[in-house]
Amino acid sequence: MVGSIILLLTVFFMPSHLSAQLRGLSLTVDIGPTWFDNSQASFYNGDISNANTLLRILHSESYGPQIWNDLTEQDLISSAVQNYREIEVDNYGRDFYYRIAMQVGMGFRYDFENSRWGWLVRFDFAKAEANGIIQLKSGRQTGMLTNKDAYVNCPALGQERRIYIDLGILHKFRLGNGWDIELSLGGNVNNTKVEKSDVMIAGRTYSILDVWQGQTPSSYVASYEYINQGGIGLGGFASLDAGITLPIGTAMRLGYTLYYNRTNLQGYNTFGFHHAIKLSVILNKFSFK
Repeated sequence: MVGSIILLLTVFFMPSHLSAQLRGLSLTVDIGPTWFDNSQASFYNGDISNANTLLRILHSESYGPQIWNDLTEQDLISSAVQNYREIEVDNYGRDFYYRIAMQVGMGFRYDFENSRWGWLVRFDFAKAEANGIIQLKSGRQTGMLTNKDAYVNCPALGQERRIYIDLGILHKFRLGNGWDIELSLGGNVNNTKVEKSDVMIAGRTYSILDVWQGQTPSSYVASYEYINQGGIGLGGFASLDAGITLPIGTAMRLGYTLYYNRTNLQGYNTFGFHHAIKLSVILNKFSFK
């Protein structure tokens, strides 16, 4: 990344007679931060209406006694909560959010001869991480003006892999000396794979991914191979970037991409806005030999 920034600064101050334009087929690589729509992060909050529910393990024979013992020994719940079946969730964490992630990818573009038009296809990958806090009731009596010690905070984390495939057209607005501004528009196919949905309770981490086919885990309920709770979604994108093309057949570009996609998560199959800032390197002269 540092080397790319140095190269970009170098070409910014390069003499104008050394510039060029892209023509024909090019190979592209890109990297940059991306922001996901937070409305789908609640998929990981363990709510009873979600595919992965926290109560499934809290009130289970397999995990409930251990959780209750840990909460009791650490004095996180009062004696009013007499067994694991009496543990209650107070707040499923409505403030879940996705962390900023890194998106990396590669693709191809074709710039038509003697034209400012072209087309592109690119493949990008990002690993999304959702975070939030779920609160259990402690069973303690608290004052009217304070909720101190009323809850047990349980950090929750979800992880998923997202793959984006963009196909679109582009148009360049040439500024001279090899510099240009470029606008691209197109469609998007994305695929989401849910990898993790964890909750930490009293220092222990528990996976709440449903591998019991909706049943409560116990000695007589077998676990099954996890079935992905994500899937394929559709949408579109618009990108605006600026850059310079060098006579050696390489271009450097920095731009912003706005996605409006339907991301497929079980129970959260909705449209949302996603944002990405990308630093791209374009190789206009390359060989597969």
